[in-house]
Amino acid sequence: MVRRSVEYAFAHRAASLPFVREHAQEMSEEVMYQHIDLYVNEYSVDLGSEGRRAVELLFDKARTLGVIPSIEQSLFLDGGRVRA
Repeated sequence: MVRRSVEYAFAHRAASLPFVREHAQEMSEEVMYQHIDLYVNEYSVDLGSEGRRAVELLFDKARTLGVIPSIEQSLFLDGGRVRA
């Protein structure tokens, strides 16, 4: 469902502007689109192996630093772990 939502947002860029505008802090439309493009990108649709490795690295570092406890289950719905 998240993938379909993001794909819809890519296909209908202006559809999210009312929501973004309501929560923006005095930004022009151009700046709003720049922020959306920064955080909503191809990784929002499919992390791929590079994105999965990045997520795993983030969680591993957080665990090592004691920020989060060790996580036994997979971070991904398909249960797969990515290794280089």
